[in-house]
Amino acid sequence: MEKKRIYKYDNVKAFLIFLVVIGHMTTDYVSDSHMVRWITLWIYSFHMPAFIFISGLVHKHYITEERASLGIKGETRLRWDKVLGFFLCAYGLKIFLQFTRTLMGQHPLWHWIEEPGIPWYLFVMAEYELLFYVMRYIDGGASTKEKTYRPVIMILGAFALSAVIGYFPAVGDTFCLSRMINFLPIYMIGYYLDMKAFLPLLQGEKYGAAGSGSDAVSKSPKRIAIVAFSWITIAVTMAVCYSGNWGMYSWRKWFTGRRSYEFLQGFFSYAMKDGWWIRIVVWLIALAITFAIVALIPDKNLGYITTIGSRTLSVYFWHRPLCYLFRNWKVLPRLCVLFGGTYNDAAAGQAKGLAFGGSTLSMAAAMLTYLLIGAAMTAFFSLKPFEHPTSDLMKLGAKIAGAGKK
Repeated sequence: MEKKRIYKYDNVKAFLIFLVVIGHMTTDYVSDSHMVRWITLWIYSFHMPAFIFISGLVHKHYITEERASLGIKGETRLRWDKVLGFFLCAYGLKIFLQFTRTLMGQHPLWHWIEEPGIPWYLFVMAEYELLFYVMRYIDGGASTKEKTYRPVIMILGAFALSAVIGYFPAVGDTFCLSRMINFLPIYMIGYYLDMKAFLPLLQGEKYGAAGSGSDAVSKSPKRIAIVAFSWITIAVTMAVCYSGNWGMYSWRKWFTGRRSYEFLQGFFSYAMKDGWWIRIVVWLIALAITFAIVALIPDKNLGYITTIGSRTLSVYFWHRPLCYLFRNWKVLPRLCVLFGGTYNDAAAGQAKGLAFGGSTLSMAAAMLTYLLIGAAMTAFFSLKPFEHPTSDLMKLGAKIAGAGKK
């Protein structure tokens, strides 16, 4: 019997992968336009933490289903198929990006165990599979009373580790350890939440409640308050990004999770002194926006949008080379000119947005069209043929893991 998917999480993932694509399409123009700059900052303030949170939810869900299907309590097994599958996808993506960038005349350096670019997410997913197997083993031996407070202790400990690790610049991009440790509390919150029991909470009910009729829930005072709070959170964070000064974009470096406080000291004079609590505040902001997004996105089948959410790994693998081409083809500048604006190549990449000219309306029209192109790209790479090679690499991981058992 086919397992019933929770549409809300697929819809959330579809929105997040769209933001990943847009973020990679706009990042080359953040020095050329205030509009591009604030939109990109807002996207980076939460989109990958949100993906990490959802990944934690899904992780706990599939191991719970596995236990139930086997009719046993406690831990089942280490999912070597997923560990190897994610590592193979990560190296496959590294090779693919190396090849495409070389074809475009670039000469990126190859590192076997370091990864500053987009394959980092796949490395971190493999590492979380290993780490949380150990954690599930520890949790499985806890008493019922211990299980009620142990997640809180573990999450607080993860926040403390994330806050402290910034003082050790040696923990960097090697196997993406900096990101793995920094995003750990966000992943852990998702892991310790039951993805089904979490849904009633978003509707204004008690965590783990059975739920009532959708019409009744949508009109309940608690649900109305949650919706209002979610829209306010999104509006306020967007307004802050929009109204901030030109240098505010540097805050993106806090949200990547890979920068040490020593590095950030070059942009923020207080990074070494106050970095530990700023790191915690940054993640709390990301979580607030994440919960707002999850609360607002509907829990129903939205057709192909929901399908996109179930194929995010394909989009993640394929989209980046096309973003490189868009940069080489100067798609956004051409759109701006098409809508009556101007673009000065000589000023590109300089501070304070000197490259784009013309009316705000021309830039807004160009940006809207660019977003629509990003949506089309997301939908295109969600087509079934693009499930390769990620599906093949995950199957190869499972095959190797199976052979290792024999």
